[in-house]
Amino acid sequence: MKPDPPEVEASRLSQIQTHWSAIFESVSDDVGGPSKGHRDLLLRYAGPAYRYLLAVCRDPDIADDLAQEFAFKFVRGDFRRASPDRGRFRDYLKRSLTNLVNDHFRRQQTRPRTCAVELLQGREPSYSPPIDDTFDQEWRREVLSRTWLAMDAADANNGSCYSLVLKLRAQHPRLDSSQLATLTGERLNREVTAAWLRQTLKRARDRFGELMRTEVEKSLLSDSAEEVDRELRELGLKKYLSS
Repeated sequence: MKPDPPEVEASRLSQIQTHWSAIFESVSDDVGGPSKGHRDLLLRYAGPAYRYLLAVCRDPDIADDLAQEFAFKFVRGDFRRASPDRGRFRDYLKRSLTNLVNDHFRRQQTRPRTCAVELLQGREPSYSPPIDDTFDQEWRREVLSRTWLAMDAADANNGSCYSLVLKLRAQHPRLDSSQLATLTGERLNREVTAAWLRQTLKRARDRFGELMRTEVEKSLLSDSAEEVDRELRELGLKKYLSS
């Protein structure tokens, strides 16, 4: 399957998020459905969930259908028991997506070769590939994207240029401080010294780390600093935090 162009995928994802929001808003908190907090939390995972379904099914239409089916299962209350003492929301989500894909292939009565091996070994076949690496890579990408968006928004609100400085450093890793200061000054249309550049870059990294911690905390059912650190470590994001 040839992947969709980025703009097409973005359009599909936007439609899915819109549909999910409409489905969630149709159910009030007092009828046994998921809480608003759980609904908001799931919307943060819409992108990685859809991209995982697309990678497994290799058909955008099927991925769309399964994404909507997933939303209805969620509204039905499948995630009502999700809480910090029962495990991370991300783990609940991955198990649910795996079950959703398995159910789909069973309905289609397909039997990939890996399933035949499992049947011969007396195990319940799994119709979906291992989800951990695929989903976690997509979620890592989502956290980084949301952190950059938060960084851009913060700069727009307070007139700082942390996002610009960090992006220029990432784009030109071999430039020394003086060279990067010159490039930054050209973008800002003012004189920038190497000392200012180094100080601003440190502050920018600190700000990026703070915003990333906030984004990860929003994706958990717990505000525990230990849980945030664990999530950052398991997603390979600790390297983005200032020591």
